[in-house]
Amino acid sequence: MRQKIALFAGMWLAFQATMAQTPYMNENYMPTDLIGSARFVGMGGALGALGADMSAASSNPAALGLFRKSDASLSFSVLTQQEKPNLNADMTHMSFDQLGFVVSIPVMGRSVKFLNFGVNYLKRANFNQSFIADNFNLGGLSQTQQMADLENVELPTPLSDLMYNASLVNPVFSKDNQGNPVTGTDGKPVLEGYDAFEADQNMYDRTTEGGIAGYDFNVSMNVKDRVYMGLTIGVNDVDYYSYSTYSEYFNTPDGAAELYSLYNTQHVSGYGVNVKFGGIVRPIASSPFRIGLTVETPTFYHLESYSSYSIDSPMSRDENNEVYYGDFYNYLPEADLANLHMKITTPWKVRVSLGHTIGTYLAVGAEYEYANYSKTKQGYEDWDYDYWGNWYSGNVTRDREMDAVHKATLRGTHSFKFGFELNMTDHVAFRAGYNYYSSMFKNDATLDQSILSPAFNYQTTTDYMNKGDVNIFTLGLGYRGRHFYADMAYKYRKQSGDFYAFDDTYLSGELTPVDVNLDTHQVFFTLGYKF
Repeated sequence: MRQKIALFAGMWLAFQATMAQTPYMNENYMPTDLIGSARFVGMGGALGALGADMSAASSNPAALGLFRKSDASLSFSVLTQQEKPNLNADMTHMSFDQLGFVVSIPVMGRSVKFLNFGVNYLKRANFNQSFIADNFNLGGLSQTQQMADLENVELPTPLSDLMYNASLVNPVFSKDNQGNPVTGTDGKPVLEGYDAFEADQNMYDRTTEGGIAGYDFNVSMNVKDRVYMGLTIGVNDVDYYSYSTYSEYFNTPDGAAELYSLYNTQHVSGYGVNVKFGGIVRPIASSPFRIGLTVETPTFYHLESYSSYSIDSPMSRDENNEVYYGDFYNYLPEADLANLHMKITTPWKVRVSLGHTIGTYLAVGAEYEYANYSKTKQGYEDWDYDYWGNWYSGNVTRDREMDAVHKATLRGTHSFKFGFELNMTDHVAFRAGYNYYSSMFKNDATLDQSILSPAFNYQTTTDYMNKGDVNIFTLGLGYRGRHFYADMAYKYRKQSGDFYAFDDTYLSGELTPVDVNLDTHQVFFTLGYKF
């Protein structure tokens, strides 16, 4: 069976990459964060109906239709995470978040009053993060047990094969009543399955870098100062890096405690495209009250993933398949691994927003969004063969097994945004806002790798994190001159996650998750000019 598994894995290594795109990776391409101009952030992003802000075009394309003058602005920020992985870690980063302009053309026709065109760069996600998730209460469970389970059901991954080579997953042969090996008709020992070790504790650390850069191309119009319509074509540029180390103290049959370490790196790059349609209506001519509606198409991502991994193991196996313990050895994959070209399709999104102003001193906004992330779809490009060996000649293959995993793991989410702006003087404004994003992960979500998905057959890690709800609190100040304006805002993003080093679905116990603090603080600055 071992030869069969090796042949199967070797065939697939010729066509695919090693790092699986699972719901826990795809979550990165569907960020729940608040990034943009300092005014936009300071008001909690609740500008979908109020409009007249460059960053608001990412929420409602009609927002740029409220500009009556041309405008140019740039924004940057300083980001730091609240919980540092160690005392020497530098987790403060500069971030370039927004740069754009809108050209407002007065038409002054019978219906159309202004026709506006805008181009804006906006950071969609910031991946700069580092954390440690050590677990000192494994209760005998081990990452090697999950790998042995995959080998036993003949669903090997590159990692399980590498653990076999590193003698962390070992064959078990049949024996008779006297303890002698049982041989088959070919004279070779009869293989019963694969076994692994028990463990007491593990250590894990991961650092991620990069982000998603968004580029919005917008056209909008003002119809009779009552109806505003807009369309935004968005392009997302993905650049994701991940570096992780997993170490585990496991127990050998003779009672000794040994340590192995798994090292993994991954780089994902590519682009995604979506379209947003938006409108804002003032239903009562004598009132500034506004209602906004946005429909956002799925983002169609085309991504390329590459990963590398290795194991430091103290284990070796002799010619009789007997395991012994010696010096550490570094085990590398036996084959060079090709890149995987993927297609990820996110769900549709719908937003409803409200806005109202009182005189010239107060503006209040609110927004609601719904997205069903269980509808996320996945496929692969440029494959010569599908999972069963059928010829596809470069077509995009739909991974229906992974689609089912998305449906079982993810769910529909609700987000709410609230914010206000108070003009304290003719030139100075105070702002505050709040965001809530419900978690996209179901409560019982797991990373079960025993699924007949090609992606899982190339998984090189076992960890996953069920992230919780997001709460964002913001404050801001702004200065407005005749042409020049300057804004600043503070954002506190609060979120935690349950981290699992491996999946315990088919193991003999329940793994206790590690609570990871994902809280961040960020200060935004914007400079702008109206002309």
